[in-house]
Amino acid sequence: MRYEALKTELDQKLISYRKPMERMFYFFFALGFLYEYLTSSMLYNPLQNALLSALSIFPIRAVEMLFYGIINLRYLIIFPAIYTISCEIKNMRDRIILSLLLFSGWFYALYWRSDPECPVFYALLVIIACAERDIKKIFKISLIIGAVMIVISFILSQTGIIDDLVWQRPGEDLRMRHAFGMIYCTDLASHVMFLIFLYMFIKRGKLKFTEYLLILTLVLVNVLFVDGQIAAICTLLAMAGCVYNSVSCGKRITLPPKILKILKLLMISSFAACAALQFIWAILYKDDPNIWYNRYYSLENRIRTNYRLLKSFPFSWFGTDFLQVGLGGTEETPTYYFWVDCSYTRLYAMYGIVAFVIFMGLLTWIVIRLMKKKNYFGMFLMAVIALDLMVEHHIIEIAYNTFLVIAFANLDSLSAGDRDLLPYSCLKENISEQKQPEPISDPASDQN
Repeated sequence: MRYEALKTELDQKLISYRKPMERMFYFFFALGFLYEYLTSSMLYNPLQNALLSALSIFPIRAVEMLFYGIINLRYLIIFPAIYTISCEIKNMRDRIILSLLLFSGWFYALYWRSDPECPVFYALLVIIACAERDIKKIFKISLIIGAVMIVISFILSQTGIIDDLVWQRPGEDLRMRHAFGMIYCTDLASHVMFLIFLYMFIKRGKLKFTEYLLILTLVLVNVLFVDGQIAAICTLLAMAGCVYNSVSCGKRITLPPKILKILKLLMISSFAACAALQFIWAILYKDDPNIWYNRYYSLENRIRTNYRLLKSFPFSWFGTDFLQVGLGGTEETPTYYFWVDCSYTRLYAMYGIVAFVIFMGLLTWIVIRLMKKKNYFGMFLMAVIALDLMVEHHIIEIAYNTFLVIAFANLDSLSAGDRDLLPYSCLKENISEQKQPEPISDPASDQN
């Protein structure tokens, strides 16, 4: 009896601590998400200069410490992360996995002393802190902050307060590419694409006509002014999934079980397959103008960069710190240009096979979790993201690929009523939900 009383008292104390810790989590998650958006926009430098000016009344050494202390406040999300592991995760297996992820992130934080951002550590911290949190709330916070930041950046860039960087597309197509307040045009396109994906995920792929129209307008703006080609293609693919998702249940379209099983396997293995394809493509690269991929500048440049990367930096457990110079933040073409856009080779080369295995495992586990929850549209959306990451470098950046937090988050707020993308499940559920005939009672049993 005494043990039960102590256990009840302990549970009540944990509940009393949970609310403040949950509020702390959402605050620091929003702060970190906002910071990552700022670092990819032209707003960052003016705000940084304003902060340094405000701190200039202090000694130089103190200014540096205060500045890094303020911008690293987002790392305080470590407290909700530790609390989550210690008090909220009941399953011992999950607690061990999250503890190992925390240790791995901490190791990278010590190993990568030259990189104060340490994206591996921060990404793992956020994933751990999001465990057992409401995924719908997390995605809504991300959607609101991201949309507000893009609108503000666009308005300020068009009024001349910050720069609207413009590049001319190389090759025969002389189209101008705008960043509209972001540091690069493809970064803007990726931001918008991932925000659209967040909205689609929250809506479970069931969009209204006006929502389709708005998304198509954003795709058109991308094609005409930004020229983020892969983002436009992936957005259209996701829209096709939404259309199919909307009509499949109503019309009870069915596919053979074997085809459905193949589709599931393809979606589960999408990240591994895309990574393998990227590595094979890079290894077999040939500088031959007659090969089809060398006719497209962006694609050929990425594959050639991957080839140089794998040739220069062989197998490494924890990655290699190498110089990267890109076009982000300036219209001037650098004398030395070397920027790895492809996520899979970038993750492997910069952070080694350990980080590569961790994040590939997490992304594959996310798809499996969605399958268990029968969120087939979510599985399809993750497969589209796997395709996008072949040519974009945002695999572990939470402000882009916020879907990483699905790994251990609570999906209950989105799983209710899910009937999407694989229509045979709709048919089964519809049949099971039909009113069953009442059993015929035995008249003899009714006699009293």
